[in-house]
Amino acid sequence: MAAGQLRAEASCPLCLGLFQEPVSIHCGHNFCRPCIERCWRSSRDSFPCPRCREAAPERSLRPNPELAGIIRIAQRLSLRGRAGAGQRLCPRHGEALKLFCEAEQRPVCRACRESPEHRLHAAVPIEEAAQEHKEKLQAHAQILRDRREKMLGLKAAEEGKSLDLLERVDAERQRVRSRVRELQQLLEGQERLLLARLAQLDRDIVQRQEESLGRLSAQLSAVGQQIQELEDKCRQPPWELLQDSRDILSRLEKQSAPEPVETPAELAEEPTGLPQENATLEEMLRKFQASLTLDPDTAHPRLALSEDGKCVRWEDARSAVPDLPARFDSSRCVLAREAFTCGRHYWEVQVGQGSAWALGVAKASVPRKGRLSVRPERGIWAVGRCGGQCQALTSPSVPIALPEAPQVVGVYLDYEGGRVAFLDARRRAPMFAYPAASFGGERLLALLCLGRGCRLRLCP
Repeated sequence: MAAGQLRAEASCPLCLGLFQEPVSIHCGHNFCRPCIERCWRSSRDSFPCPRCREAAPERSLRPNPELAGIIRIAQRLSLRGRAGAGQRLCPRHGEALKLFCEAEQRPVCRACRESPEHRLHAAVPIEEAAQEHKEKLQAHAQILRDRREKMLGLKAAEEGKSLDLLERVDAERQRVRSRVRELQQLLEGQERLLLARLAQLDRDIVQRQEESLGRLSAQLSAVGQQIQELEDKCRQPPWELLQDSRDILSRLEKQSAPEPVETPAELAEEPTGLPQENATLEEMLRKFQASLTLDPDTAHPRLALSEDGKCVRWEDARSAVPDLPARFDSSRCVLAREAFTCGRHYWEVQVGQGSAWALGVAKASVPRKGRLSVRPERGIWAVGRCGGQCQALTSPSVPIALPEAPQVVGVYLDYEGGRVAFLDARRRAPMFAYPAASFGGERLLALLCLGRGCRLRLCP
């Protein structure tokens, strides 16, 4: 009962809770500062006391520190008395927070519930409100867990995709390096070939110069001897000078038209060894000349062959020919009848003004069905022309620089040496030489590929 009386004396008559910042007004009654200020908010002329209704002409609020001390003692006593219940207490009324105000979303005690501040607000038991909020939080936690699982799956998929892309990039890097090494080897082979030819030309020039200088030296020595003989003759007495002068003059008159001699300047103006080289090349090519004919059983249905098997041309319409196993069905190609398994061979193909063609050497095992890849790794060594540019069909293709498009292309095959080379047959100018390769003992055949409107012919 004493605690109840203490609580009644320590409670604000407006909010019924323990005093918060207690103040005294003109009549001596005490109130919470927020409560009395809220009560007097609409008053302008007079300020009545909410308990005794005594009015004052002006606001007068005096802090009451003694009452504030009593309130603190009452709060400590109230908290100490209810600490064993394990409940939080209202800081204003000292009662257990057993209700939850849904309007302000905070726990309140029963005294707060009856106060004017919360009287019109909906309130539920705090356990019920806590359970409802717990269920909502658990639902959101489950949503977040599901989202985390989904994100972990996406992360794993992205890591796998990145790993796959990195492996592809590494494989492409290795492929590029391999192709660069192949090109380097190809260029080194071309460099060695060209440097060897230039070294031979240097030797030929030096040899011809030495031979010419030797002939000039011999002629100069002979002329010097004649001059010395004539000078000695002129110093003889008259009867000795006239004795055989007629024979000397007759001999000199016969030599009055001297043979032309080559001077170093004239030698420098001549082509540097090309006539001798071309003569040697002509002899070699004639020695290895091969006579070829085209095999109609391998020709694509759009290709038409001449009766002698030497000429092939593009046709706009497909021919009604049997689909033989040896016939190309997608690539416009044809093979020669004759196959090579040894030795060195040479033949020429007249390409004329054709703007799209390819020709060279192919293994007999090249596939005949489906699109044909004209590359050395597929068993084909060839050159071709497409869009006005001649190129070696390597991997990748290598442009061939020529002053103008060739009319006749020569093909040279050295089976044991693993060599395939091409030249402009009309100008006897080299076009391209493949690096040494191994043909694996397979049969090799001449291959012709034609573009739209093209016509090729084997020579002779």
